[in-house]
Amino acid sequence: MRDILIGLVIILGAFLIIDFISTEKNTCIVTKNNANQEYKCGILYREMDIKIDLFDRVW
Repeated sequence: MRDILIGLVIILGAFLIIDFISTEKNTCIVTKNNANQEYKCGILYREMDIKIDLFDRVW
């Protein structure tokens, strides 16, 4: 069980690092407070429309 949890943490960490790197190239327009702003956006926002605003990026 412990090995499975360690594996999941490694996979999650690798995903976040790869997504953070890919956000450098991708931008999208997000409506916030009735104003459109351009943010760097990651896979979670582009593919699944999940808004996590963290480190001046939308994940």
